[in-house]
Amino acid sequence: MRALTSKIPYRLASGAGFVALWVALAGDGPAEHDPKALATVLGEAIRGERAEPGHVDPRDVRWEPSGGMVSDYLVGRWALFLGSEAPGAPRDVYRARVRLTPEGRPVAVRSPYALTSTPLGDDHALVIHGHRAAFATLAYGQEQSVSVLDLAKDGARAPASLPDRAMMFLTNLQQSGAGDGVGRIDITLDPPARAVGLAIDAESLRIERLQGEGTEKTRFDLARGEIDTPNPALHAEAVPHLPKRFVFWAVDTVRAISWVGPAPIAWLEDKVFGARDAVKQFAFKLHGSGDSRDVLADAPAAKANVLKSSKAADGDAEWPPADMPSIWKTPEPGEGTWQVPKMPWMKKLPGTEVPAPFVRTFVRPDEQRPYASVMLVAMDMRQLELQMEAGTEDPKPLTGGHGPGRIPRDPAIAPRVVAAFNGAFKTEHGSYGMMVHKRVLLPPQPGAATVLVTTDGRAGMGTWGNTTEVTGIHGVADTDIDSFRQNLDPLLDRGEINPTKRALWGYTLPGNGTQTERSGICVTEAGHLVYAWGAEVSATVLAKAMKMAGCAYGMHLDMNPHHTGFLFTRIDDVKAHKFRSEILASEMEISNDRYIDYAAKDFFYVLLRDPTPPSVEGVEWRPNAGTQPAPSWLTAMWEARDGQVELFDVEPRRARFRIRAGTKEPDAKTGTSPTTELGEEDAERVLFALSLGNSLEKHPRGLVTAGKMALPMRGGEDSASLVASAEGELSIARTAEMGSALAGIDMAELPLLIDGGAILPGVAAGHTVHGPRAALGLTAEGRIVVAKGTFASDAPLANALRRAGCIRAVALDRGTHEPPSLDRAGTSSPPRAHYEATVLYGMGRPFKPRGFRFDAASAVADSTTLTTRTP
Repeated sequence: MRALTSKIPYRLASGAGFVALWVALAGDGPAEHDPKALATVLGEAIRGERAEPGHVDPRDVRWEPSGGMVSDYLVGRWALFLGSEAPGAPRDVYRARVRLTPEGRPVAVRSPYALTSTPLGDDHALVIHGHRAAFATLAYGQEQSVSVLDLAKDGARAPASLPDRAMMFLTNLQQSGAGDGVGRIDITLDPPARAVGLAIDAESLRIERLQGEGTEKTRFDLARGEIDTPNPALHAEAVPHLPKRFVFWAVDTVRAISWVGPAPIAWLEDKVFGARDAVKQFAFKLHGSGDSRDVLADAPAAKANVLKSSKAADGDAEWPPADMPSIWKTPEPGEGTWQVPKMPWMKKLPGTEVPAPFVRTFVRPDEQRPYASVMLVAMDMRQLELQMEAGTEDPKPLTGGHGPGRIPRDPAIAPRVVAAFNGAFKTEHGSYGMMVHKRVLLPPQPGAATVLVTTDGRAGMGTWGNTTEVTGIHGVADTDIDSFRQNLDPLLDRGEINPTKRALWGYTLPGNGTQTERSGICVTEAGHLVYAWGAEVSATVLAKAMKMAGCAYGMHLDMNPHHTGFLFTRIDDVKAHKFRSEILASEMEISNDRYIDYAAKDFFYVLLRDPTPPSVEGVEWRPNAGTQPAPSWLTAMWEARDGQVELFDVEPRRARFRIRAGTKEPDAKTGTSPTTELGEEDAERVLFALSLGNSLEKHPRGLVTAGKMALPMRGGEDSASLVASAEGELSIARTAEMGSALAGIDMAELPLLIDGGAILPGVAAGHTVHGPRAALGLTAEGRIVVAKGTFASDAPLANALRRAGCIRAVALDRGTHEPPSLDRAGTSSPPRAHYEATVLYGMGRPFKPRGFRFDAASAVADSTTLTTRTP
């Protein structure tokens, strides 16, 4: 991997560069300006530690403005160029001073600086005008981003203090060769484009993107640093240079020197932390022994807090988690007891019965250090969602620009953020993978502990498979993985601490010996997430705390002071800086605005879940009257009006489904009697009953109940079936897509209205009958949407369902044109045991926490994994 930092300032280029300089000092330069010769010399300059020189195409060299004839000869004129290890390899953006004769002939190259380091991304389309430049980055066959450079100055907010300004000056000098630095704005393309073209002038950068079969043009205002017309597909973020404490700045600066590297720094840290721990233990032995709180209990409890299926069926989902017994004879006050944080200002879901989304406690799991504690924060993953963001400096992406380093400014996101906490190691300490919203910053490392977020908002933890590709894992397709972050091996897996027997937890730091600030994240057997933090603990002790909390899988996050921290927050207006936050522990050396303003390293943030159906213009969703599935305080069934159409929405995985035959369905004379009623257990859980109608005696539509064919499928271009699987999942399938296996399924043949998100041509033709109608559609996310109204055709219903996001839909009319009905539990029109019309029953299903453990080596879904179904 090439280093992002520059070579030693003013180091002369080797090879041809030395020859050119000798000729210049002798008084004679090259006979003429040769672009190929210049490219060769620049390639030599970026050789670095490689045996072969780098490659520079003469067409990829751009000149910055001249400083004058004397300056260009004595100091050199800046050249901006693209360079790579070999022809055809991914290119990076470099900057170097080139000494020029008064006639403009290059005579020497001095001080090459790598402004980017993207070995998996090809920087290209370099354009320049004055002190402004721009380039695009291609990775994985797609254009990932466009970056804008201000070559005259950083442009970031200058630190207030003189020492901070001095440190920034030296950092800029080290990274770009100029004390004022190089400003950078990254424009992320979401989704990536097939191709990008750039043109720049004094006022703007014009971006032309090839998306699909069309071309989209965007203008970026260079003076304002903003896109002229806001576009949800383009996200522009300035890359700030954040001030650091002197010790961290010194460590990063020295570590970035190529002949130093991270190993000596890690050795020094190990010695410092080891000495501090020895002093702490000695002081404790002198003054802290003899207290019963420091004596191990006779029989330390080893029982973990595990999921009890009976409770999950009742919907309580093990929340709050069970308290944990102490390993010490006399516990500290509050030790192992989960308590609600006392922050009345924190946002929560509406409702008086909603439990607190967070609980916290501490445990003392180190048998040798009674004073060492680990703080734990449990998160109710029914109410909360996990997301992640890259920092302004780390991870160092191999495919384009850095991350924004702050909670998104999106008004649909920021007001829902209720907590944030630190991410994982710096890139130089393992290059562990990270992807944010489908953008791969660092490819996944085989066998690394991983936390991921799916496109439907679930959070999974497990060990990555033996691949560096983003592939599907354990019940989740690759297209359903939205983001992931990795770090080291697992701390805990299925009750085993350090299952891979790793000896090093941190770059060259022994995990069992070094006591320092450490943090981690784990998922419980019940499906909740837990953040763990200790001020003076080893990785093993951190894992013990996770096991005590009932975690099924645990992962080490960051370590050492100033790098770890957890804060609760309430954000009312992030742009106006109106927020409130509180740090989990006073010992955490982070500021109250970390992650909200800017963070140099990656982090996670936690949002209140919004179960409201996706917005539709002119449609206002509200909770549907009647019984809600467990937990009843989390609405799963919604209603709204879209013009004259009534809508009823059911959230995915909040109900199971069965189809039962109407008593007036025609007799198929097959000897098979259809099932007309539910079993006792299902009958006790019914939320609603939706009529599907009955078939005509002539040409009846197909019907299967409880796995038995009652009426054969008729088929046809406009025919589809509403299918309830043996597990109660609902889908819509064309007859040609149906298999022959019927075991346990229910199926009712109905007219198809929408397929692939498009309304079928015959739907809008109209009918002579004007009356009540109903239709049912499924969205790509698995939402069930029912539309009802009185019309002459099904077209108004189909239009409303398509606006609601349905990609397939059927008319609820099996042929007799009977008025549709929707009976709801808890209302004056409750569901009945049987109907004259065939009916779809919806039974309540307890909403499980959306955290899960995955196993990349298994193709069988974990019991806590809910697979995504796309109709």
